[in-house]
Amino acid sequence: MIRNIVFDMGMVLMDYHPLAACRAVAPDEEAVRRLNAAMFAHPEWIRLDDGSIELAEFGRRAQARLENGALRPLVPLILNAMPFNILSPIPGMAEVVDEALAAGFRLYLLSNACRLVSLNRAFIPRLERFSGVIFSVDEKIIKPDPALYRCLTDRYGLVPEECFFIDDN
Repeated sequence: MIRNIVFDMGMVLMDYHPLAACRAVAPDEEAVRRLNAAMFAHPEWIRLDDGSIELAEFGRRAQARLENGALRPLVPLILNAMPFNILSPIPGMAEVVDEALAAGFRLYLLSNACRLVSLNRAFIPRLERFSGVIFSVDEKIIKPDPALYRCLTDRYGLVPEECFFIDDN
């Protein structure tokens, strides 16, 4: 019997829109494409989620990846606005959370996320009503590593067969 619903955050509870963050500071679409490639689409981005790189170092490396020197000052503008410039609540998901709670389910959040998300978690709708939260950066493990899922079940005493996980992948 399912007793627990485990939500991922990005593209489940929150929209993830890195291109909008780039557009907010970039002069044109070519600059948006280059900024996105140097930051969000770069393989190093996931290292923020596992805590193996700090934001300042990531920013320096992203700036170095930009051939156009005029775009380099835009990187800190994007990073300083995070996570609010890249994440926003998906309309209707707060009500889904309310309905799941009203139906008697316990709710948990398990997500790959960087330190800024972990520190600013209150902007995730209804998170205060969840029974537990695990962010990858705090555990130094990212999904799909089974150890992150075990961290959730062990920490909160959950039986895996009683959990329903909602993820965008």
